[in-house]
Amino acid sequence: MNRSPLCGGESSRLFDARSRGFGMVQVLLLIAVLAGLATMGYLQWRERSAVDSSRQERQALSQADRAIVTFATVMRRLPCPDTNRDGIEDCGAADQKGWLPSVSLRLAGADPGVDVGQLRYLVQRGGGKNDLTVLDDAWRPLEYDTTGKTYATMRETTATGGEYQADILTLTDICQRLEDGRTTAYTPGMAEVRSSPVRTTAYALVHPGNDDADGDGSLFDGANASADSAVEDPTLRPLLSRYNDIVLERSYTSLLAGLHCAPLIDSINTVALAHDVVLQVDDLKTGNIAAAKQAIVFAALGAAITAADMTGTILGGIADAGNAAVEWALCAATLGLAVNACAAAPQHTAAVALTGGVLYANGVSVGLNVVAAIMAGNALALADSSVDSSTLTCPSTDYTQALNAAKKEWDDAVAARDALITKINNKTNELNTANVARTNAINNLVAQVRAGGTSTSIDSRIQPVLDAATNWESSSFSLSAATQRRDNYQTAVTQWTNQVATYADMLANRTTLITQLNADIAALDAQIAATTDPAVKATLQKQRLEKTSQLTLLNDPVALQGEYDKAVTERNNAQANLNAAQADLSAAQASVGSAQTSFQTAYSNLRNAGRYTIFVGAVAAATGCTTTASGVCQTGDIVTSGGIQGALVDLFGGSSVTPDPDAKYLKPIKLQRELNALQSQLGEANKRVTDAQNIYNQLKTQADNPPPCNITGKGVTPMPPSAALDILIKVDQKGGTR
Repeated sequence: MNRSPLCGGESSRLFDARSRGFGMVQVLLLIAVLAGLATMGYLQWRERSAVDSSRQERQALSQADRAIVTFATVMRRLPCPDTNRDGIEDCGAADQKGWLPSVSLRLAGADPGVDVGQLRYLVQRGGGKNDLTVLDDAWRPLEYDTTGKTYATMRETTATGGEYQADILTLTDICQRLEDGRTTAYTPGMAEVRSSPVRTTAYALVHPGNDDADGDGSLFDGANASADSAVEDPTLRPLLSRYNDIVLERSYTSLLAGLHCAPLIDSINTVALAHDVVLQVDDLKTGNIAAAKQAIVFAALGAAITAADMTGTILGGIADAGNAAVEWALCAATLGLAVNACAAAPQHTAAVALTGGVLYANGVSVGLNVVAAIMAGNALALADSSVDSSTLTCPSTDYTQALNAAKKEWDDAVAARDALITKINNKTNELNTANVARTNAINNLVAQVRAGGTSTSIDSRIQPVLDAATNWESSSFSLSAATQRRDNYQTAVTQWTNQVATYADMLANRTTLITQLNADIAALDAQIAATTDPAVKATLQKQRLEKTSQLTLLNDPVALQGEYDKAVTERNNAQANLNAAQADLSAAQASVGSAQTSFQTAYSNLRNAGRYTIFVGAVAAATGCTTTASGVCQTGDIVTSGGIQGALVDLFGGSSVTPDPDAKYLKPIKLQRELNALQSQLGEANKRVTDAQNIYNQLKTQADNPPPCNITGKGVTPMPPSAALDILIKVDQKGGTR
């Protein structure tokens, strides 16, 4: 029981002094509250901006990566960097790092999806065989070497004294350069990733993020900002906000898989096997029985080579599967804020998806090698009556290493999924604990209000505070979503408005621009013909390429009008979406303001309830008093102010303006979102298990069901070697038998 010892004039004088002092305290508290609100708003805005920016940055990198792969498929080489930011590749320079050559990519039929100079681009131009921007005859079908009895030498061309056609330039040539790069040890000067240890790379793309994180005057941070041949490790995480770049690296292995190099090369080499078998069969006609026996051995060597390729594919796929699991986990667990992980995960996942198709193609190659052996065995039995065809055997493939690796990946995938399930269970337990803590905190608030009674006249003021806190959290979440939608549509409107203006200018001045471009191209042609300086000639040729691309669109008014109409439609759609999003945002802002006012009012109504009745059963047993003002509580009242304030702080945090999301009442909502993030990974974890199991089963099926071997000696009709060579050359020229 609290009783006031003061009375009369002395009490009045003290009350006046305290009132003046309390007015200053109120001002200071208001300033502190406003500062806190400003800080919370800034942090929420920064988090939303990070999520939105990271999504757009990942999309830009992914589209640019697809454009480079398309360019490589069409041009059979990688593009050179753009060193002067005009969008055109600068192959005359020796630079390995520059800007994404978006104009050159479009001319090759690819859409990089980004403006000129937006992305850094590093490509391997290590010199000699390791220069991926050069197209030459780097690959030719393998040839059986009768001297060493191996199948590991490239065919000699007419330029080097052989019979094979020189300068057949197809996708296999860049495949060969990628393989050379993959097996070349790192030396200073090569395009590299700053990892530990340093590793070389086929190419890499860098997005600078949305600001200069390290404050050095360049949007790019760390090694990404320098002119040397290096980029930062894609797994590098932001450190004290000094690094926010995203690096997308294409390793040699990933690009080999992306271009389907293994089945492509195997398909041509299979035809080469058949050609060499024809040579051996032709030798049979002159009694060269030993050559036919070598042909059988040769087919066995081909099967062994295919088995080695298949094992390498499995191991590469397993590595990518593990990387994908790690990156997807980090991306989901951070709700999309780990931008480097979110950018890398799709690349690893895509590489894993290729593994099954490559295994099938290699399995077909094994079968073709067996067919070649059967052909040679039949020819041998036909040519030499002393040969017992039952003693001739077909080549077999050793799947042991590949099966062991595939089984380990399957086991690892199951273990990773089980670990994730454990995390989900732990988070569920944490959520359950938080729910219990919230319930206890609510019960404590009720107990402090009732002060030992069973009910009070202000019990009805408790639930409104809880409801107001819940409503504030929901409104705040809706505001974040509405702000993000508004920002996305605003960006789209700006981009499409600029595009419409560009096309409108081209339509309005088409004739003038065509005339001017033709004159410019003619002048450039004259300069190119007159100059003897290679550097000057290369610069002029780049300028001509850019003007030619502009002229192509101007000369097709239907296509130009179509592009303009499309841009107008997209701009209008984006503007309509922006208007709707802005209305949603205004409504969300009003809702948050209303929710905050409701919380403050409900909080104050309970905290400053004044004097109230405490009941035990239906009997009024005592008078309680809770207030922040003096002179309200009277002698004999049970003063509950301290207990109620402590319970409110325990439940909602220290502010009476907005509840704290980490305090006991709202923490279960936060934990539920974290649990949802973990549960979102479960689908990827199950997919990894399924993919690993499918690959193992596919390998097991191939191992348990070898191609049938039927050497009977029933007879063959030999093909002339010249015809077989002609078929091989045509297959090589057309890019394999896929």
